[in-house]
Amino acid sequence: MRTIIVPTDFSNPSKNAARYALNLAIGLKADIHLCHAYSIPAESPMMGEVPWTLMQLPDVKTDAEKALKKLAKALETKENKLMGDNPGLFKPAITWSAEQKDLVSLIHEKTKETEAMLVVMGMTGSGKLNRLLFGSSSLKMITESRYPLLIVPHHHRYRKMEKIAFATDLSRRELKTAQAIARFAEYFDAELMVSYVTGFSDLIDEKAYLHKKEEFIKNIDGKVTYLPIEVVGVNTGLGVLRYKDVDLVVMGHERKSFFERVTTGSHSATLARKVQMPLMIIPEGAPLLF
Repeated sequence: MRTIIVPTDFSNPSKNAARYALNLAIGLKADIHLCHAYSIPAESPMMGEVPWTLMQLPDVKTDAEKALKKLAKALETKENKLMGDNPGLFKPAITWSAEQKDLVSLIHEKTKETEAMLVVMGMTGSGKLNRLLFGSSSLKMITESRYPLLIVPHHHRYRKMEKIAFATDLSRRELKTAQAIARFAEYFDAELMVSYVTGFSDLIDEKAYLHKKEEFIKNIDGKVTYLPIEVVGVNTGLGVLRYKDVDLVVMGHERKSFFERVTTGSHSATLARKVQMPLMIIPEGAPLLF
């Protein structure tokens, strides 16, 4: 069954991401799996011959399971309300797991186990990514992940998805991603807006630019429009998307350089800081199961 993985630390950003994921799951006809990774400090005081870690472990696991059950129950309540308003909607199954391991390992395990189509995570206010995303283990997950990752701003509330922007350089390697996002858009009857930042070089060779654009667009099915953003600088151009009333921005990433781009100021990180809307990042080679 198609599955969306939702890592949670029970913070408000991660709970908001879970609610967003529920609406996505209904539209995509996918189930939801909540996961929480907990840890016990490696060094703890001793009581007699028994380490505190061994004494604390049952309580930590129990607390995590209680919190997951509570979150799952809250999502089921919201799900039932949505079903009451429209009984014809798909009803996702909601499962969960809590394990003592690092977050990266847990997400890798669950994405492989469920053949997940997407991982949905939270983002704090003011554009600063939640520790779920920028903790040391999560940075490792991003660099190694081969699954699409959708980042949800803390204060963003799900609304009917009508327009999805795909920020692209119109290259052949990004055409497959564009085709997959077009399939994703069809689940919501949404428009796919192919967005390209035009620069000085395109103006010099306009004929080549127009040919590249036409070849790219003609190979994408569905409701597709084209938005050239005529500004100087890619990051400035991407910032323009915040004024285009889009519901989701999608960007591809070369896996080998993703860590460097995130930590040194990549286009996607810049966009996440500037544009307070959901951002989907698709690593190179990701299985596109939309």
